[in-house]
Amino acid sequence: MAEPFNPFPIYGYFGPSYFCNRQREKENIISALRNGRNITLYAPRRIGKTGLIHHVFHHLDKKWNCVYLDVQEAFSFKDFTNALLAAVLNSVSKNNSVLKKFQEWILTLRPVMSANPHSGSLQLEIDFASDAQQRTTVKEALRLLDSFGPGVIALDEFQQINAWDTDSISIEGWLRSEVQQLKNIRFIFSGSQFHLLSEMFNSAKRPFYASTQAFALGKINASDYITFIQQHFKDNRLKIGKEEISQILSWADGNTYNIQLLCNRVFSKTKKETNREVIDESILEIYAENKLSYLALSTSMSRYQWRVLTAIAQQGKVYQITSKDFITTYDLGSSASVLRALEFLTSRELVYQYLDDAGKPFYEIYDIILMRWLQKK
Repeated sequence: MAEPFNPFPIYGYFGPSYFCNRQREKENIISALRNGRNITLYAPRRIGKTGLIHHVFHHLDKKWNCVYLDVQEAFSFKDFTNALLAAVLNSVSKNNSVLKKFQEWILTLRPVMSANPHSGSLQLEIDFASDAQQRTTVKEALRLLDSFGPGVIALDEFQQINAWDTDSISIEGWLRSEVQQLKNIRFIFSGSQFHLLSEMFNSAKRPFYASTQAFALGKINASDYITFIQQHFKDNRLKIGKEEISQILSWADGNTYNIQLLCNRVFSKTKKETNREVIDESILEIYAENKLSYLALSTSMSRYQWRVLTAIAQQGKVYQITSKDFITTYDLGSSASVLRALEFLTSRELVYQYLDDAGKPFYEIYDIILMRWLQKK
């Protein structure tokens, strides 16, 4: 596996050495997969969900065929089918005997193949004659993969199928029946939109009801991140104190992506030992790089919607968004107006509803950098 140029990579998975903790989560997921249980993995975006999936893949026995597909990039069932076939083909590419069998089958479908210009991975396009042919193709692909031995298919942002211009409940029902027929393949259904994913797997009216083991992914403990960050600085003959790391973790609000982003910048600027000035300079750089997009964002909505967004940022976490205290503190007018603005902000995925450790719902701005930028204004 390739080594990153910086020990705090922002994208991709570079192996256990560059992955912070998640030991318990990794072991629990692997145990579930090995014992034949499918999984639903709930996690806010940029908390490390995709990284954990690849971390699990890394630690499974080599005999496992591990397939990862980001459903967010599929805007239709046809997109999903083509992307799934490409993902399976890429996943078995290191096993020549398995690859040969899968290639022989897929070539009968007359695919147009090309290399992804960004990742270099194989992508393909098949012109299906009908929806029925797509279902048959997916069914055959799953059963062929199942015949190769143990495997796992991770469908990330699985709730995206609800956005397709088709009957998503019908797709869910059909896919559930196909999943049940497989003997060796397990599934990880993951997503960041908790309310949509929860409805799919916890509503008795939906096909996937009570069919998986649920995992909720939270933030990594600060003590674990302190050890992880200090060790990587030490390995490169650099120093960073606990106070400086606490500043990084506080600014990033425990969000894995933003911790990596800031650590990446701070590490690149540190000569011998980092300090608060280096961290502050890195944060200001991040703000400057995002300023134009945030100003453009402000012009894409009404002034009142922007005020509500700013109020949520200032508050940090909002448990009772229509409470008198919140509305009065930020001079937002009526509760009905706040709810209309909130509907707009959540539809744009600027604001998410999360659950705290006690299960209480609260609203928070999804983009932590945007939240911190608004708090500074």
